[in-house]
Amino acid sequence: MSKVSLTLATVLALQTVTFASDFDALARKLPAGTNVLLAIDVDKVMASEMAVKNNWGGRADDGNRPVYLPQEADKVLVAAQVDPARGFAQAWEVAIMGLKESLPMRLIAKAEGGYTDTIDGMKAAWVPSDAYFVEIEPLTMGLMHPANRQAVSRWAESQKRRATSPVSDYLLGAVSAVKSGPQIVLALDVQNSVQPHRVHQTLSQSEVVKKQKLNVDEVTSVMTSMRGLKLRITITDKARSSLQIDFGKPVTFNERAAKGLLLGALTNFQAELPGVEDWDVKVSGNTILCSGDTEPDALRRILSMLEIPTTKFSSLKEQDTNEATGDVMAQNSLAYFKSITKLTNDLEKNSKSSRGDNYWMDRYAQKIDRLPILHVDPDLLNFGQKTVETFRVMSEARKSANMSAGVRQANIFSSGSGGGYGGYGGYNNGYRNSGYYNGRANARSSLSAMNTAKLEEAAGASSTKIEGFRRINNATSEMRRLMTERYNIEF
Repeated sequence: MSKVSLTLATVLALQTVTFASDFDALARKLPAGTNVLLAIDVDKVMASEMAVKNNWGGRADDGNRPVYLPQEADKVLVAAQVDPARGFAQAWEVAIMGLKESLPMRLIAKAEGGYTDTIDGMKAAWVPSDAYFVEIEPLTMGLMHPANRQAVSRWAESQKRRATSPVSDYLLGAVSAVKSGPQIVLALDVQNSVQPHRVHQTLSQSEVVKKQKLNVDEVTSVMTSMRGLKLRITITDKARSSLQIDFGKPVTFNERAAKGLLLGALTNFQAELPGVEDWDVKVSGNTILCSGDTEPDALRRILSMLEIPTTKFSSLKEQDTNEATGDVMAQNSLAYFKSITKLTNDLEKNSKSSRGDNYWMDRYAQKIDRLPILHVDPDLLNFGQKTVETFRVMSEARKSANMSAGVRQANIFSSGSGGGYGGYGGYNNGYRNSGYYNGRANARSSLSAMNTAKLEEAAGASSTKIEGFRRINNATSEMRRLMTERYNIEF
């Protein structure tokens, strides 16, 4: 090789290194308070056989891609601050993206119907998705949701003084993991966030604890020592997941109990995940290890837990943000329609549980809210919004049923009808007037009444869900007919 060729090759190699994003550098830009993190090596995901086969990187989409990623990005970190004790409610959500080419704020603002801004010296764009984009560096873009301008300003200011990442070592372990193996890692740091009384109450009612004859206090002690979990997803011709749950003390129960408690926890959080029941589970020291294949619908659910705060900009590459031609409008509308129908089918197909899916209703509603809308038919956007509203009504019906059942159960429990289990007054009354055995009979009657209340409220929520899917399916059929006639292509 000539000296000129060698020099040119060296320059090109150095340029590749220079312009490739670095996960450690991106992690230093995360906000303090982050306790959940999703790391995605975009280039490696898109190079996988599964992504290529299903055209995840293409502009046209049939709703099969599990997550929307901008074509300009090579690495993405999505982070949030959540409250595990309150259904993982988010205080805020951010994304840091390493880009292979710059994305002008004016282009993002125009595509999303927002406006450009300058925050603490950084170029920014506010968008109606309730998020701010900021140009942290020429090839590093950040997003924050909700669009709290002061919070964005202070986040930007903190980066000028920061030499290390403010997130925990546990989460940084997820960043290290995605650099060396799986293309996607989701990590949650729950140290000192698990409330003992809530765990004890849940375990006291657990069928797994009863069947396995576990000591409630002992299991509670293990559970409240939880440090966090890391989910590693490796994508080849299929997706395979490995879940590691870490505790501060040895796990004292066996694999069968561990699997039952995991499935029960997903149900309690109304976040049942299809296919997890078939995963292998092992207990080793302070760790529970679970692994198994992950079907596309389960992958979409997992990646909806934490995603880029808005994905409407992710179809910008090579697209004109000016008025669209009929063909562009047709193709973008078709992609939007197929995404909604795919998400709806996921939820309806896996809604076998009466109370295990309202978390996904909320996440999928948000997922639709964040779909790309550039050059999408206005009638179709209205259909999408109505679908979102219906998902949220169905979710709220489930939450209301849980609350109503809880109130009814509490009233039954405190009314004294439970004899020896109805509070001190109920206990004394049952013991003095009816004797010990009659008190036990009253307790059984009380528990039966409480279970009836729970079932009645669940039935009401299930009726709302059935009616919701019926309305969505009817509207989908009507929209398919309308769009097919309008654009002369099959929707």
